[in-house]
Amino acid sequence: MMKVISALLSLICAALPALAQDSRASIRDRVFMSAQAAQSSTAGKALAQAATRIAAGSAGLAMLLRERQDTADALDVMNDRLAGAALESGAASDRTIAALRTRIAEARAQLSALDQDLDARFPDFRELTNPAALSREEVQSILRPGEALVMSFTDQEFFYAWAISRDQADWFRQEIKRDDIADRVQALRAQLSANADNRGGVSLKRAARGDVRPFDRTLAHQLYADLFAPLEHVFAATDHVMMVLDGPLTSLPPAVLVTEAPKGADDSAVALRDTAWLLRRHALTTLPSVSALKALRRAGAVAKRSESNQAFVGFGNPLLGYRLMADAGTVATTGREVVTRGVYDDVTRVADLSPLPNTANELQALAATMGVDDRALYLGANATEANVKSADLSKARILAFATHGLLVDGLPGLDEPALVFTPPAQPSAQDDALLKASEAAQLNLSASLVILSACDTAGSDGTPGSEGLSGLARAFIYAGARAILVSHWPVDDYAASVLTTGMLERMQAADPQGRAEALRQSALAILDDSSDARFAHPRIWAPFVVVGEGGLDG
Repeated sequence: MMKVISALLSLICAALPALAQDSRASIRDRVFMSAQAAQSSTAGKALAQAATRIAAGSAGLAMLLRERQDTADALDVMNDRLAGAALESGAASDRTIAALRTRIAEARAQLSALDQDLDARFPDFRELTNPAALSREEVQSILRPGEALVMSFTDQEFFYAWAISRDQADWFRQEIKRDDIADRVQALRAQLSANADNRGGVSLKRAARGDVRPFDRTLAHQLYADLFAPLEHVFAATDHVMMVLDGPLTSLPPAVLVTEAPKGADDSAVALRDTAWLLRRHALTTLPSVSALKALRRAGAVAKRSESNQAFVGFGNPLLGYRLMADAGTVATTGREVVTRGVYDDVTRVADLSPLPNTANELQALAATMGVDDRALYLGANATEANVKSADLSKARILAFATHGLLVDGLPGLDEPALVFTPPAQPSAQDDALLKASEAAQLNLSASLVILSACDTAGSDGTPGSEGLSGLARAFIYAGARAILVSHWPVDDYAASVLTTGMLERMQAADPQGRAEALRQSALAILDDSSDARFAHPRIWAPFVVVGEGGLDG
C-alpha cells in the first residue's frame, strides 16, 4: 500500500502546477484520505476498538465487543498458521490443514453472528471498529475551536505533510530522504539519553548541580523548518495541535522541535530556556491515526455522561534492591535459580533493580489531587503484578503506574516491554513481577487517562524506524484507555513526579485544562525553573507525550 501511495503522490505532485486551484484542493483532499490508509498502524486499529468498548455504555455490550475483538484476533492467528501449514506436505500436514479450515470456518461463523448482534444493538459499531479514512471536511467538523491536526507521510525519497484547522487546510511535499530524517532524529535522540537517576531499570550517576549537557537546537530547528514550517499558516494560530506522525518521527516528541533559529550556546541554561520550543506555542497530542480522533471524541462524550465509581487507582514504589527484598522477606533468599516463564533466570534480577524513592510520594500526591486517600494505592509489598491483575480497574477514571519500565531485553530473556512490580517469594504465571505488554492488553479499563510514569513506554525500542506506539502504549490502548501518558526515554525520577502531579492538578482545577495543555503547563513549569540549570534541558521536561484524547471530554 505504501509503495502505491508513494507512486501516486509523485505523479500528482508533478501534475499539480498545471491544475486550477479548485482542482488542486480537491486532489489534496483525496490524497489525504489515501495516505491515511497507507499510514494506518496496529495502534490506530486497537485505539478505535478500545474506544468502541468505552462508547458502548453497557457492560453487556462491552463484553460482546471484547469477544468480537478476541475472536477476530484468533482468526488472524489461525489464518497465519494455515498459510504456514500449506507450505508443508504429507498426511500430518493435510490433517492440520483440514482441522484449521474447520476452526477458521467456525470462527468466521461466530464473527458473523457477533456482527449481526452488534449491528442490531449498536448501529455505529462498524464505523468505530473499522473506521474509514476521514475527509478534510469531516476532520474540520470534529475539530474544536483552537485545534489543528497535522499528518505526515514519509516514503524513501519524499516527505509529505497535511495540516487542517477548522477553517484552513493545506499540504506540501519536501524532497528529503527517509534515511536523512532518521539520521537527524537519531542524532537528537542521542542527546536525550539518560545521565541521571531514572526509571529505566538502572540508576546512573546524576549530573552535577548546575551542569547542562548540550542539545543541538539548530538541528531541531532545521528539522522543524524542513518538515512543518511550510504549514505554519494553517496551525500557527491554534492552541492545540494533534499530530499523526509516521516513520522516524514516531520516536521523537514534537515538543523538542524548535520554531525559530536559536541564539546562545547549546549548553547554556539561559539560552535553552529562551529557545522557541514548539511546546511554547502549542499543547501537543499524539494520535495513532486520523480516524482515532472521531472514535475518541465519541467515546469521550459518552464517558462524560457516565460517572465512574472510582476516581483514582495507583501502583508503584515496588520493593526493589536485593537486600531490601531479603530483609522484607518478600523474595527467596536461598540464592538458587528460580526459573519462570523464560522472562528471567533468577528472581534477584528484578529484585536487584534500584529502588525509586519518589514514586510513593508521587502517587500519594496524585491520589490527594483526585480527592482519595491511600486506600486507592498499592505501594511497596502491595505493588504486585498479582494485585494489578486481580483488582477491578474498570471503574477507575485515572490509573497510574510509577515504577521501572523495561524495553525488550531490559532483563535477560525479556521478549516484550514490561512494567516492574515487587517480586514475589515464588514467581508464577500470575505474578513474576513483570507486567508484560501482552498481559497489560488483557486488563479491562475505561480510564480517562492512564499514567505510565516509567521509561520508554511510548514504543517498542525507541529507535527511529520502529513502529510508533508498538509496546506498552498499544497494550493500554487495547485495554480501554482513552488517553495515555507515555515516555520516549528513561525518565528523571524527580522530573517524572513533578510532571505527572502538575498535569493532574491542572486537569482537576476549578477551571480544568485538557490533558495536553495540562502536560504543557507542567513541562513549562520545569523548563522555566531556574533553581537547577539541568531543568532547562529537554531530557528533563520533554519525555512524556499524551497519546489519544488530548482535550477535555465532551
